[in-house]
Amino acid sequence: MKQAFILLMLFMATTFLAHSQTEHQPTLLYDGMYIGKTGSVAAANIEIYTYLRFYKDGTVYQQAVSSYDPAAISKWFRQDKTFSQKGMYKIEGTNIIIQMDNKNTEDIKLEGYIKTDYKGFIKTNNQIFLVRDKEEEERGFTFFKEE
Repeated sequence: MKQAFILLMLFMATTFLAHSQTEHQPTLLYDGMYIGKTGSVAAANIEIYTYLRFYKDGTVYQQAVSSYDPAAISKWFRQDKTFSQKGMYKIEGTNIIIQMDNKNTEDIKLEGYIKTDYKGFIKTNNQIFLVRDKEEEERGFTFFKEE
């Protein structure tokens, strides 16, 4: 009886640990956007925010704007609407790699061809941290859940 109790307790502890580790595994969220302050125009006192929207099929969309208004931007920044760059992402553990460009967008007419690569990691608190192309500065993106 004592051995059965010990085995039962060991099984329950193992099950609990496995479940709690799965619950806290960092992952992307798909019911909103990630937002990061990525630049500024000092002369005009303008801040630049980059919005990233991820989809479960591995596609990612990017739009940079001079406004922090996720509720308004989420209405038009979508897969089937407006965006400045489109690409693919890949997750390995907590690491994420993103490759995008502006081919097949309206922005290519104004800006010419632009390719953007990000490397970074996903945190458990709904944040991702990315380094763009060959830059060294890491930028944080916080998740905004749509209503």
